[in-house]
Amino acid sequence: MVRPGDTVRYLSEVGGGVVTRVDGKLAYVDDDGFERPVAVNELVVVLPAGHVNTGAKLMFDQQAFDTGRTSKRNKPELTPAVTSAARPAPADITAADAPEEEDFPIEETSYGDAMNVVLAFEPDDARKLDTTMFNIALVNDSNYFLAYQLLTASPQRGEWEPFAAGEVAPNEIADLKRLSRDDLSTLERIVFQAIAYKKDKPFAVKEPLHALRKIDQTKFFKYHCFSPGLYFDTPVLEVALLAEPLPSKKNKEKKSYRKSK
Repeated sequence: MVRPGDTVRYLSEVGGGVVTRVDGKLAYVDDDGFERPVAVNELVVVLPAGHVNTGAKLMFDQQAFDTGRTSKRNKPELTPAVTSAARPAPADITAADAPEEEDFPIEETSYGDAMNVVLAFEPDDARKLDTTMFNIALVNDSNYFLAYQLLTASPQRGEWEPFAAGEVAPNEIADLKRLSRDDLSTLERIVFQAIAYKKDKPFAVKEPLHALRKIDQTKFFKYHCFSPGLYFDTPVLEVALLAEPLPSKKNKEKKSYRKSK
């Protein structure tokens, strides 16, 4: 049951906020300062009213957040900004290092088998979009590992170039690269491909993910296109790559937490 004060996530799209009031089958969500009416059955509670997030596991690995989203899992290294005049050849793109042994357990959420994958553009200073650098991050809001590759359109028509590749763990953010705003033009058209799986346990097989997206470059000039959300406290521009609905209403009301130390 959704109640006032609950922090919620939308089921059919990226985003969410805090419930301000509930009127029958409608909940009103404070979404970045705007009160938005949403059907109750289109929401999932990620933090119940009255709870304080002091180490509880909401969307991703808390330890990864505490160390600046640089967990010891297999993730690609950040690379310097690449100018559009000197785009790297495919051989210059290095994949992630071999995975190391897990040093903390994988914790699953009750709703995480319904996958949400987001590509986020996080400016260092959203008020200086002309000159700031952007961190490009991959959000894996699910209980699955993702072996992924992100491709950009090649100057050769019909061909694609590798931009980033690696593995991202369940409920984790992977930083991919840092680029200037001018260099973001290389990401006008992207293809995201991924295989979802779990380790050392049975799981429901997912279809391989293949998402083609055209990113509106004009949004990188507009401050109002950047806002905090469920995944970032700072203003970001999010591009949804996959948003699966929850399979049943029963799962919407369940949430597991990890005790803070």
